[in-house]
Formats: sequence, C-alpha cells, structure tokens
Amino acid sequence: MRIKINEKTYQAQEGERILDVCRREGIKIPTLCAFENLLRGAACRLCLVEINLTGKLVTSCTFPVCDKLEVITESDRITKARNINMELLWADHAGKCVTCKKNLQCELQSLAADYKIENFHFVPRKGEITDQEERKLLRDNKSRVVVDDKNPVIHRTTEFCVECRRCIGVCPEKKFGFNNRARDVVVGTPYNKTLGCSFCGECVRVCPTAALTDKNDMKKIGEDLSNIKKMAVAIIDLGMEEKILEQFKKMGKEENIRELFQALGFEKIINVTEKDSEDETIRNVKTDYAKKEKINPEDIVVFFISDKIRKKAEKSEYLDYVLTEREIPRLKSLNH
Repeated sequence: MRIKINEKTYQAQEGERILDVCRREGIKIPTLCAFENLLRGAACRLCLVEINLTGKLVTSCTFPVCDKLEVITESDRITKARNINMELLWADHAGKCVTCKKNLQCELQSLAADYKIENFHFVPRKGEITDQEERKLLRDNKSRVVVDDKNPVIHRTTEFCVECRRCIGVCPEKKFGFNNRARDVVVGTPYNKTLGCSFCGECVRVCPTAALTDKNDMKKIGEDLSNIKKMAVAIIDLGMEEKILEQFKKMGKEENIRELFQALGFEKIINVTEKDSEDETIRNVKTDYAKKEKINPEDIVVFFISDKIRKKAEKSEYLDYVLTEREIPRLKSLNH
C-alpha cells in the first residue's frame, strides 16, 4: 500500500506502524519507548503525529498504516504536545546531569537538548512554593525512589526511570515489571528485591537514562590508573573496540582506541582473539607475563574490557576490574 507522510508518498507494508515507515525513510521522530524490536506500549508519547483519519494526535509507534493514510510529523500542535510530554519526563532529571553516570550518554538528555527544553513548567521554582511545601515535596519524591545497590554488577534507581519499559521487554528472564498502583507505579523487580539474574547486561544496554547502570568504583579505578607504582593492563574482548567507538560516536566524538587507552593510563593493551581463552589471557598477565618481565603481580592492575558484565561478579585474584563499553567514555570524562 502507499501512504503519504508530509505530503510525500511512500510504500508501506501491512502490519507496519507509522514509526516503522518513518524510520525506514529517514524521517526523524523522537521516541524513548519504541526501541529495536521490543514490545511497544506508547509510554513516552514523544512520537505523536497528526493523521487525516482522526482529529486527534496519535502515537506513531503503535498506529498501524492503512489505505488513504496521510501523516504530518511536524506542526505547531505536535511540537507543543511533544514539549509538554518531554517536560514531564525531564522534570525529575533537571539539574542532575553533571553528577549523573549517564551524562552525555543519556537519550533523554539528548532529546531535551534537541527540543530546547528550557522552560520547566513542571519543576517548582524557588519563591513559588513555601519552605514547608518544598520539604513535603522533597519527602514525597524521596519516598518514591527505590535504590538497589546490593549486587556487584548493576546499579538500579527509580529516580531516573522514565518507565519506557525497555528493561521489561528485553529481559530474557522476565525480572522486571510494575510495582505499586496509580501514581505510585514504578518499574522494578518483584517486591523491589535486589536484582538477581544471570547478568546478561541487556537491561543496562537498552536503558535510555541512568535508571540502570554498570556498577564500578570509578574513584578507585581512577586512583589505580594514575598510580605510578602500578602497571595498568587492558585486556580488550572480541568486538569491544567497535562498541567503544560507537559509544563515542553517539556523543559526537571520534577516538583512536590505542591513543584513548594510553591517555586513560593503560601501559599495556592486549586484544583477545578467537583462538584465545579470555580466562587464560587474564590469568597469564599476573603469572607468565609478570614472571617474564620480573614484575611483582601485586603491582599489576588487570582490566577486562568486555560487555560480559557477569564477570564483575566473578572477579578473582587475577582480575581487578571489568569495564563495559559504556564505562570507557565516563572514565575519560572523569579523568579530564
């Protein structure tokens, strides 16, 4: 079938949604909840568009294409609705970017910048509320926040959750769902218990904000990398160089892997090959290599650069840290 988008005609297939066609044709529509092939729930409502079949705005991620469909993706009405929804999502995040783990890597932050969300109608301003009202508001907000910091792999906080449901859809073990009711509803684990799973890392990968992040002691890592008495060794897993460079590209930056790691303080870089055993490669640094170079193994700090975040819970005497592709840009920003 053929449909019209912004006065131009495009081919569409039965079963497709408006957003699918727009993405294929390079027509930009903002969205947080419509991600890859995950189930869509029209949660963020940023992908609103106008259609000729109804006088209402519809979510392009869920509305199916049909004969005689005509779509407008940009208008004053659409912009106003998107901005309101963006401000509602941004309200709990405003002013926290500098200290946030996902600063410059946050999809919500990028969208807020693209849409120039500067007038926060939903964020109370100083002088507009009394001290008593402010204290009550802060207590109420804090009481809703759930923080899970007990496992060694993933840090979880509802403070930055935008309820996009990506984690619910992507988790192969179905560890996430909705807790509470009405206005108190939050995405989390059953009874908000500590996340326990095989730690595939998919939930962290798809999370658009800092609700789910890789867990590490970045301060201690920085100290070890800058310690002239220590030798920092980076063991880079298969395919990780491309993933790291992709993270920087999302931030609008270009990097050279070797120069990047040297600037971070790594003195030796080892690439894992298809023929290598990662565990053997890690162990050899503090055994065979240390013996060969006559270095005290205690003076070597071994980093495994990998998206296998379960390794964070399996650290041994031979492995000090595991860093994912998401943590390398953060490490660089902290060091500069």
